[in-house]
Amino acid sequence: MPGGEYTHADVENLALLCKVWGFMKYYHPSVRAGEYDWDRELLCIMPSLVSLPSKEKRNEVLVKWIDQFDFKKKNGIYSLCASDSIKLLPDLDWIEDKSNLGTILSDRLKEIRDAERDTASYYVNLGVINMGNAVFEHEERYSKCTFPNISYQLLSLFRLWNAIQYYFPYKYLLNNSWDDVLLDNIPVFLEITDRTDYENALKRFIAEVHDTHAGIYGGPTKKYLVPVVIRFIEGKAVVTEYYELKSSFKGEEDRTLQPGDVIVRVNSEEVDSIVKRITPYISASNEATLQRQIAVNELLWSNDTLLYVDYERNGAIEKTRIRCVPNQMCESTVFQKPQPLISYLSPDILYLYMGSTIGGEVPREIKSKGMIIDLRAYPVMEKINGYWEYNTLYPSSTNFSIFTHGSLLQPGLFTFGPIIKAGKENEDYYQGKKVILVNEVTQSHAEFMTMKYRCTPNTVVMGSTTAGADGNCSSIILPGNFRATFTGLGVYYPDKSETQQIGILPDIEVKSTIQGIHEGCDEVLEAAIKYLNTEEVR
Repeated sequence: MPGGEYTHADVENLALLCKVWGFMKYYHPSVRAGEYDWDRELLCIMPSLVSLPSKEKRNEVLVKWIDQFDFKKKNGIYSLCASDSIKLLPDLDWIEDKSNLGTILSDRLKEIRDAERDTASYYVNLGVINMGNAVFEHEERYSKCTFPNISYQLLSLFRLWNAIQYYFPYKYLLNNSWDDVLLDNIPVFLEITDRTDYENALKRFIAEVHDTHAGIYGGPTKKYLVPVVIRFIEGKAVVTEYYELKSSFKGEEDRTLQPGDVIVRVNSEEVDSIVKRITPYISASNEATLQRQIAVNELLWSNDTLLYVDYERNGAIEKTRIRCVPNQMCESTVFQKPQPLISYLSPDILYLYMGSTIGGEVPREIKSKGMIIDLRAYPVMEKINGYWEYNTLYPSSTNFSIFTHGSLLQPGLFTFGPIIKAGKENEDYYQGKKVILVNEVTQSHAEFMTMKYRCTPNTVVMGSTTAGADGNCSSIILPGNFRATFTGLGVYYPDKSETQQIGILPDIEVKSTIQGIHEGCDEVLEAAIKYLNTEEVR
């Protein structure tokens, strides 16, 4: 598709093409069966949707195109399931808009909507192994595609827009109309100048879903970083600890920065300015996780071996030039650490760190009077045994969650499944008091386990709001060998109230302070110990 000037009418026509193409991809019996090279069909029809004299001519072009793809017509539509199980209906009202589409095009699309379809789709499945989230298949990578290339740029936008249109369970939470997002982004994708610009356009687009699971992968990462963990505490970027360096690292580590130091500027740019500049390219469910993403993945990364950093320590601003290390030499300790799974903070308080890379088995017989489960981490599933069905903690089976799943027959429909239960009848369950620790690092599986453990008796959740991105991830390949991800499974409390974006709210809010970090204190853990001791754990 050649470059050039595009009018507002061209953009609207391309937006409608995107919707029709995606609708047919997931609804049309022959197309969804994989009988056509659907990318190629888009690339062939795309030039015909620009420079048209009227909407009527556009609709005529689309009708002629659609009529090439035959299918067995059937009167009537698949009946929807019971209304109380529906969370999200397919967004198909637009095909009824005859004032925009005209009678013939609207009728053609309704025939496709009402067509008899096989349960299988060539482009997506809802595999049992993946708990029912969308698994996108047979998407060509176009690895050798160079940019700019308007045709493949629009193919990428259309592919991703429709994946979210039909298989993102939280589409109803979007801040902006998904149709408006499409209209706003078509000019952006038409004006891409190179591969970096293309990657940035994809990142800005996926950020519109405000989902911490959402992201774009496949572009180059920065080569170096200062190996310190940064957290936003009291609204400031604070050094909390150092990363572990691999034994193969041969250089000399620069330890100028210390826990409690506040990063003020990086390469002479104010931290607030960096945050403002980077924010549009990061998808995050809430503010806490946005700050986490910037702190962990952006702030002290560089393609140079040196960074100029201004930091505040004890009220004074210091300037320094810090030597970075190659990113592959760093062992990140943000989500998981090489510390024991099980330890005792006192004879009466058992501590479980669920991000333990050492691993082990959770204790079945618990003799301590109090217990702390630290989920300020991502559980190391492959190394920790017994944590999933931790029946020792439950006196009986209890409701703790409910999922929504997408549909292959009616893409865009999300319905509630059965209530998910935890535990089983157990007279010898652990009756001591429990504290679950959470913060912005607690994401996805960690949030799910928080919900699960919270159902046990004598349990409180302590800390700060979690990441607000629960449920399995779906991913789809994009032209240029990029990959986009987003949450593919809806997760709710048994009463069907939200976890997405909100996160798991603590019963007792406790946040770290800059002073506490400077003094080497884990204030959240200390508050949990104090709570258990106050509650007569002696």
